[in-house]
Amino acid sequence: MLHAAEGASRLVVEAKILEGLTNAEFGKAEKLFTWSGRAQLTLAVLSAVTVFVSDTTVTLLLAILAAVIFAGWAYADWLYRASRAQAERGRRALLVVEGLVGTVSPGEIRDIESGFTVTKEQGERAHNPEFFASTKEKGKERLLELIEESAFYSCRLYRLSAASTWRKLVVYGSICFGLFVSTVYFIDAAKIAFTSRLALVVLIFLISQEVLGSARDYARAHLALSSTQARIRAIRAAGYPEGDLLVFMGDYNSAVEGAPMMAPGVYKKNASHLDELWRRHQQATG
Repeated sequence: MLHAAEGASRLVVEAKILEGLTNAEFGKAEKLFTWSGRAQLTLAVLSAVTVFVSDTTVTLLLAILAAVIFAGWAYADWLYRASRAQAERGRRALLVVEGLVGTVSPGEIRDIESGFTVTKEQGERAHNPEFFASTKEKGKERLLELIEESAFYSCRLYRLSAASTWRKLVVYGSICFGLFVSTVYFIDAAKIAFTSRLALVVLIFLISQEVLGSARDYARAHLALSSTQARIRAIRAAGYPEGDLLVFMGDYNSAVEGAPMMAPGVYKKNASHLDELWRRHQQATG
C-alpha cells in the first residue's frame, strides 16, 4: 500500500511538472509564431512602400532590407515549428497521464521532459492548476472528457483563426497585386529598380502562399473537429470501448497538430466567452 501511495504521489508531481513545461513550451511557440507574423507584416509594409518610391537607390535598399527580414522570418518559423512539436509531444503525454492511471513510465516522462527548450522555472511559473476542468476519476471516462474539452475549445478557435487569416491573406494578396502592377509600370525604368521590385513581388508572393496554407489548415482542422460530438456520444453509448477511444484520440491529435498555432490574440480575446460556452455545454450534457 505504501508503494502504491508513493507511486500515485509521484505521478501527481510528474503530471504537474509536465503540465507546466508543456504550457511554457506552448507559450514560447506562440511568441515565435507572433514574431513570425510580425515579420510577415513588416515585409508586406516595406513591399507596399516601394510602390510609391521612384528613387532607384531607396528601392534597392528596401529590397535588401526585405530580404534580411525574410531570412529572419524563415529562422523564426523554424524555431517555432521545433518548439511547437515539443509542446505537442508534451500535450499528448499529458492527456494520457491526466486521463488514465499509471500508463506512462517514469523513463518516458523523463525523456519527454528532456526535450523541452524551456526551463523548469519557466514551467513552474506556467503551471495552471485548472488546466483541465474535468473532476472525474482517472479512467477512460475522464480521458474522453479531457479530449472533449480540448476539442470543444480547439474547434471554435480554429474557426476564428481561419477567419482572421483569410482577412490577412486579402491584405497580402492586394499588396502582391499592387507590386506586380507597379513592376510592369516601371518595366522600362532602371534595371536595378525593376529587379528590386520583382524580388519584392516574389517575397510577398511566398508570404501569401504561407498565409494561404495556414488559412486552409485552420479550416481543415475546424472541419475535422466539428464531428467530435457525434463520435463522443457514440463512444459513451458503447461503454467507452478502448479501441474506439484510442482511435478518436489519435484523430484529434492529428487534426490539432496539422494546423498552425491559433492566430495571435484569438484565445485571449475569446477566452471568457469560450469558458461560458463550455460550462453551458457541460450542463446540457451533464
